[in-house]
Amino acid sequence: MSTSTQTLRALYGTWRLARADAQGLEFFDFSINGFWRSFLAAVIVFPAFAFLRWHDLFDAPDDFPAMRYMVVEVISYVIKWVAFPLIMFHVLPMLGRAERYINFIVVYNWASVLQMGLYLAALMLGVLFPSLGAGGFVFIAIIATLVYGVYIAKLTLDVPIPTAGAIVMADFLLSMVITSIGIRLAVGQLF
Repeated sequence: MSTSTQTLRALYGTWRLARADAQGLEFFDFSINGFWRSFLAAVIVFPAFAFLRWHDLFDAPDDFPAMRYMVVEVISYVIKWVAFPLIMFHVLPMLGRAERYINFIVVYNWASVLQMGLYLAALMLGVLFPSLGAGGFVFIAIIATLVYGVYIAKLTLDVPIPTAGAIVMADFLLSMVITSIGIRLAVGQLF
């Protein structure tokens, strides 16, 4: 099966899972090759990420270090994609779920494509309906992606909802910390 076919199957699987259809898991490749291929999701999401970071610069002051900001943001993006799977590689054995690591990471990675799509849609709704405020749409999108992440963790790891929620919140907080450090590095105010 070609990489493009497997990618489309995985994306369809994420859509089925988003509709609470557990049979969406049948569309993922849970082999070691499928594990590494799931990081292709980072490549798919990257243009949207880069656009959003570039868009952030529109409101920046003239003396803002734009190039350094973009470089640091790209490095932070890569770190985010590597850090969480590495942490989970060590956490899941403590939870007695080491054998489910590949399944979880494969689905979690591919789900990020759908999650970015939802986030972009929320931003677009904010532009189309400015009187309602973009913040409300984005807040709803963030809550929806967190709930979706909990569902994926519960389903793929076969853990209780509180455990799945803790895993997803750990990823969210890790992402926030990396983003915060990245922004401080970009503007030269880490210390």
